[in-house]
Amino acid sequence: MVDFTEEETQALPAVMRALAPEMERIGWDWPLGQLTQNDMHRLIVTTVEAFRAEMAEIASQSEIPF
Repeated sequence: MVDFTEEETQALPAVMRALAPEMERIGWDWPLGQLTQNDMHRLIVTTVEAFRAEMAEIASQSEIPF
C-alpha cells in the first residue's frame, strides 16, 4: 500500500461522506463480491469524483510553491 500525502489523507473524509449514500442504497451488509457491475461502477465513480473534487478544493486553498 502506498503512503498518502497529507492532502490525500485530508480528502478521505469527503470520500467517505460521498460513499455513505451509495452504501445506504446498496445495503451495508451486502458483500462487495456480490455487487452488480452497475453498483461497483457507481462506487468507483463516486469515490474517484469525490477524491478529485476534494483534492481540487484543498489545492485551491494552498499557496503556489513558487
